[in-house]
Amino acid sequence: MTGSDPFEDNAPPSSFATTYQRQAGEMMVYGGTFFGLFFLLGGVMSSVPGLYLLAIVMLAAAFYFFPMVRTEKAQLKVEPKGLYLDGMGWLPWTGIRNVRIYDRSVRTIRNAHLELTLAAPIEEIVISEDKEDPLRDLMTKIWSPKRGEDGRAATIVVVKLEPLLASPEEILAAVRRHLHHV
Repeated sequence: MTGSDPFEDNAPPSSFATTYQRQAGEMMVYGGTFFGLFFLLGGVMSSVPGLYLLAIVMLAAAFYFFPMVRTEKAQLKVEPKGLYLDGMGWLPWTGIRNVRIYDRSVRTIRNAHLELTLAAPIEEIVISEDKEDPLRDLMTKIWSPKRGEDGRAATIVVVKLEPLLASPEEILAAVRRHLHHV
């Protein structure tokens, strides 16, 4: 140990990834699929057009929430090259100015959000390695753009942390380790 702080670590930060908690979307996906097929079968058996409409709504809800049961794909990755958000791509560390967590509690349920303040509009700094999938744009995402203080460009990204497997504190710590290392 050469520094005065025994807990100081100058090693490069390690990679971190997290996915959805499986139970976060099971009810919407499996319930929507079950009831969608149930209403579809009821529509075929009774020829009632309203049942077809209900089937479409239920199956559309199952489709929208489908990424929440795909736990094999990381929704958020923290690596030396940047922060990856599924459905967006990579945000390089040089493009992120500030990061903070804020909570929106509903009764006793914590809804943590990670707010990333960007150095430029999202379109200018995203490095996308994902092949463009138009169907993925119709499905749920953990992030949403927000207009910056100037009100013109989307320079803030809000990431919902409550459906993710890792705790908000773990995610914030991993992001801050990389931001401070840059």
